[in-house]
Amino acid sequence: MMKFYTNFLLITLFLFSIVSNAQSEQESSELKERHHSLQFLLGHTQIQEAINEDGKRAWLSVPSFELNYNFEINEKWAIGLHTDIVIEDFSVETFSEDNKVIERSSPIAPAIVTSFKFCNHFSALLGLGGEFSKEENFMLIRIGIEYGYEFHKNWELVSNLTNDSKFNAYNSFSFGIGIARKL
Repeated sequence: MMKFYTNFLLITLFLFSIVSNAQSEQESSELKERHHSLQFLLGHTQIQEAINEDGKRAWLSVPSFELNYNFEINEKWAIGLHTDIVIEDFSVETFSEDNKVIERSSPIAPAIVTSFKFCNHFSALLGLGGEFSKEENFMLIRIGIEYGYEFHKNWELVSNLTNDSKFNAYNSFSFGIGIARKL
């Protein structure tokens, strides 16, 4: 498991070095464009495989928030670090052979995400990351869709719908709404 986290960290550092290198080349030719954005979203994460106090499977909706950073490579493509933070503790049933129940204590789920703007306000998201909690960590794939509306110079209203598929664990999806600041 430690090898996975080491590789994940190396890939993350490699991607950010490429992005920062591309940024310095573009800044010399285009000083007027802003390429960075920070987002803060409030949301709810939906978990279908949750276990309630009676030990029965139940649908659970827990509060969460997102802190996202994006670097716009060009008009259509961006790469970023999207971090989901669930505020509550909960129990879930895994998809492993023994279907064990595990506790999750305020998990944090960062992912390196690529986004493609396919029309004026909508972007498709695809990423790879991990969900970290003191009990157990899982690797995940994140897919989603995001809507952004610029309401003031360098400020956007943002909403997104994302699905996190965790390997040998549980799936969750979340809906968030918030603001973004282009830097």
